[in-house]
Amino acid sequence: MSHHAVEPVTTPDGTTLRKPCTNHVQSTLDAEPVMLPRTLPVALLAGLALACAPKPTAIAYVDVASQVEQRDLRYAVYEPPGWDHTTPLPLVVFLHGGGDDETVWERKGMVTDRLDAWIDEGLLPPFVAVIPDGDMGFWANWYDGSHRYADWVMDEVIPDVRARLPLLPAPEGQHLMGISMGGAGTLYLGLDHLDQFASLNVLSAPIFDADQMLAFLGGNMMPAFAPFDRIFGPADPERVRAHSAFDRLTSAADLHGTRLFLAAGTTDMPGILKSTRAFHDHLTAEGVPHDFVVFHGAHVYRDWSRIFPVALCGALRGGACDLPADRFYTLTHVDAASEAPVATAR
Repeated sequence: MSHHAVEPVTTPDGTTLRKPCTNHVQSTLDAEPVMLPRTLPVALLAGLALACAPKPTAIAYVDVASQVEQRDLRYAVYEPPGWDHTTPLPLVVFLHGGGDDETVWERKGMVTDRLDAWIDEGLLPPFVAVIPDGDMGFWANWYDGSHRYADWVMDEVIPDVRARLPLLPAPEGQHLMGISMGGAGTLYLGLDHLDQFASLNVLSAPIFDADQMLAFLGGNMMPAFAPFDRIFGPADPERVRAHSAFDRLTSAADLHGTRLFLAAGTTDMPGILKSTRAFHDHLTAEGVPHDFVVFHGAHVYRDWSRIFPVALCGALRGGACDLPADRFYTLTHVDAASEAPVATAR
């Protein structure tokens, strides 16, 4: 893989744009330390992309002096092929999994390859995606106050990218999606901000009911993986139940019109499919509308990349989605007005 350097360009608003070219268009946008530019020179960004792009996908990186985290953080932006940078598009906020960062869509090229193909073929509407760096922070404001990853996303990343690019207004034009740790983050961050998102798309996430979460917090594996006592706090039954998605979603009205999509793989990480199916069963029993996908795959981007367009098609088209036949997954749609779920084999 060759790297082709392009000289840095300083735009009139003081933003420095660097465009090293790889197999994807790759860029870094250096924001002002505190006061971030209100607009992004998107025409210049597109022009530089065309100058060195071996393929149409654009991945840009924005550096932010985070006020809530008191340090520099970064997010990536995916732009669809052929976008004129004038037509407002929906925004998809993608939360990465544990061990990943904001570069994951560039490193896992099959994601953007498949999204580009669906958009080019008219199967998926064009959209912009923002991928923040969330460390191993579980996309939460930590119980001990040392990190505020939820506030980083809601109060800094989303307003900043909206100030830079023409995007459809929230909540109708804003969606949340994540995998693994980011899938759990999508569920809980989304439930805390249902007025900001038209859809929540939860893939391969550990979804515990209150009793399972209490047992987890009281277990002895916590320090080996992450400081869960600092992140989630002690195993307090009242607080855990108030946060539980099982307890928060007991009727269709609890979603306030936000679409919910769940997916897990047949060879996913241990317990993921079981816990997701249990959540699906709970939602079905309570009449909470949602889509539930079981895909024939594992806890890897090779398989998630085949489900991303399925989730986003339903989200961006409001359910009016003509999906191509695909034996890779089975989709079950549960409508609040239905007496029984409807399964569609794909």
